[in-house]
Amino acid sequence: MLDFFIKIIKELIPTLVSPFVVGFAIWFICNNAEKKRLKVDAIRDLMAYRGDTASEDFRRSLNKVSVTFHNDDEVRLEVRNLYEVINNSAPDSEKLKRSIVWLIYRLCQKNGFKGLTEYDIDQAFPENKQEPQSNTQNTALVSEIKRDDKITESKVNEEKAN
Repeated sequence: MLDFFIKIIKELIPTLVSPFVVGFAIWFICNNAEKKRLKVDAIRDLMAYRGDTASEDFRRSLNKVSVTFHNDDEVRLEVRNLYEVINNSAPDSEKLKRSIVWLIYRLCQKNGFKGLTEYDIDQAFPENKQEPQSNTQNTALVSEIKRDDKITESKVNEEKAN
């Protein structure tokens, strides 16, 4: 009788424990993948909005980095240093640019982008390409196109009338 219970327990334990082990493994893998995605998104946003440090998007992306990397003391220190450079009473644009590049570089190094250099980050979005283009040329071109369309439309109407 005792052998019967031991046999049942030996068969029952793997049956009950296996789903928990598999479930835990799946949860662990998905949780790590989600954390990795959040980190990559934070780095991408910081790179995308770094051209205008006064914008809401840049501040939001910097806050996103702070929250996402809250467990990393080095990153928190770099973010704190960047905030000090941004909020300095006598801002130095070159120092600000270097601080942003250094923070992005550190984030990339800590998250597996080992082949990326500071130069790569610096050249990824050159400052002259981050500033919005002047709309005066675009507005003039659109006005000219609309005027040409009106002229063409009036010619078509005249031909229809004849």
